Amino acid sequence: MAKILMLTLVYGPDTVSTANMMTDIARGLQAIAHEVTVLTSIPHYNPSSEVRSNPMYRASWRHPYTESYEDGVRVLRVLMPLKRQKIWTRGFDYLLFQLLTTILALVVVRRQDVVFVTSPPITLGLSGIAIAKLRGGAFVYDVRELWPDVPVRIGLFRHPILVRLIYALEVFVYKRAMAISTIARSFQKTLIERGVPQRKLHFTPNFVNVNYIKPGPKENTFSARHELLNEFVILYAGNIGLTQGLEIILDVAATFIDDSNVQFVIVGDGAARPQLEQIATEAELPNVRLLPFQPAHLVSEMYATADICIAPLREGFSYDTVPSKIYTAMAAGRPVIASAEDNTETATLLRESKAGLCVPPESVATLAYEIRALRSNPEKGHLLGANGRRWIEMYYSREAIIRAYDKMMQDITVVSD
Repeated sequence: MAKILMLTLVYGPDTVSTANMMTDIARGLQAIAHEVTVLTSIPHYNPSSEVRSNPMYRASWRHPYTESYEDGVRVLRVLMPLKRQKIWTRGFDYLLFQLLTTILALVVVRRQDVVFVTSPPITLGLSGIAIAKLRGGAFVYDVRELWPDVPVRIGLFRHPILVRLIYALEVFVYKRAMAISTIARSFQKTLIERGVPQRKLHFTPNFVNVNYIKPGPKENTFSARHELLNEFVILYAGNIGLTQGLEIILDVAATFIDDSNVQFVIVGDGAARPQLEQIATEAELPNVRLLPFQPAHLVSEMYATADICIAPLREGFSYDTVPSKIYTAMAAGRPVIASAEDNTETATLLRESKAGLCVPPESVATLAYEIRALRSNPEKGHLLGANGRRWIEMYYSREAIIRAYDKMMQDITVVSD
């Protein structure tokens, strides 16, 4: 089996979806006899007070990294400030992370068979290339978001020279990767159009631990704490970022203002949360609740409280990502309404699974209509939820996708030998 070095910006106990995925992948590969070392940051993405006070997750300028063994996985965590909202400060933090992890890999990590780097940001690919060249091993790049497409779409990169430079960096990383894993089949089509050989591409979609996230009763600790047991709950849970356009939830909620039994619950944090909070405050909507990220042990109950789960994205952005919250909602047996164009991976997933439906992005009227339609037809909602749970168990369970990663690792090491 292979010695695998995994480089990822986030890892458990951070609760953002990528951290959960990377933790499950590392532990899953370790459990089937690979030897996994993870290079990551100390928890910085909304860590709880218990996590922040745990000595295992503390680092300082005098001691810039920690080392631990978690379910057999060797985890090296480097110093990282708590997640900051300003773009330039986050850019600095990314550079700090890359510098510290690259140095650490060269100083304390033995030769590896595979250097596995997950994105975004794509600049982590440069660290992976350097580590693989200087330390040995095949460089594998894991595409969770088509980057730099997302920051270019939202206008973070505008100058033509900078945009060309960023796309040149993308090509540079792809050319030097022995293999590229993607969470969406549509990503593979895009990468092939950009010159990536089909032989490099592996389909490794998002997944869910079906033993942890499962259908449950609405009467639970989360619903009781937030007085949601007798409400019809529309849930959004995840990153409150620049690509989601969550203002649409507030606009839709305004159309339900006279229905006292409908509540829109937004759970999460991100760069766009302060703006969303300001808009919600000014709108004075009594049927909207903004909650912070929830502890891991409440996630299943949070989804069980929902009657409908929604995954809105701004127009054009569903081509660049597949919201992992959709898989979680399906595993929880809840119907999904997503904002996505018809020819995207998200739309394909919901059509194939019959677990929900897509509406045009940024369409308040259509999203409100479909919510009302599902509310008036609870039997259909239950059927969509059951379909989603069954589809996840069949094709997107943790065990099934770990097998796909395992096959990729074995194929790579055979070729590199």
